[in-house]
Amino acid sequence: MTDEVLHKTALARIRNIHRLSREYNRLVGTPHDQRLFDMLNHHVEEIRALHRHKDPHYLTETGDLLILCCEILLESGESLDAVLQKCLERFEHKLTGLIREAQQEK
Repeated sequence: MTDEVLHKTALARIRNIHRLSREYNRLVGTPHDQRLFDMLNHHVEEIRALHRHKDPHYLTETGDLLILCCEILLESGESLDAVLQKCLERFEHKLTGLIREAQQEK
């Protein structure tokens, strides 16, 4: 069993956003996955520009990017908690190893 990463309320809201997003894209005739990836690219560019100009709105746009990433996982039928748990472990392991290597090089 996977540990809970996202609170149940947040997970329910993300699932609802995904449902609404899919419905909107269906109504306008845009493939949902294509739209998600287009929006990911747009948000990354916007976040970089806002951060470069020290505009704190980049934080909100980063949150939007997080929601879009969650939508991609849901679109793929994946458990957000399972994927996030796996990635948390991967980051912890990778960063611990990189720190160890950097310390040995000194």
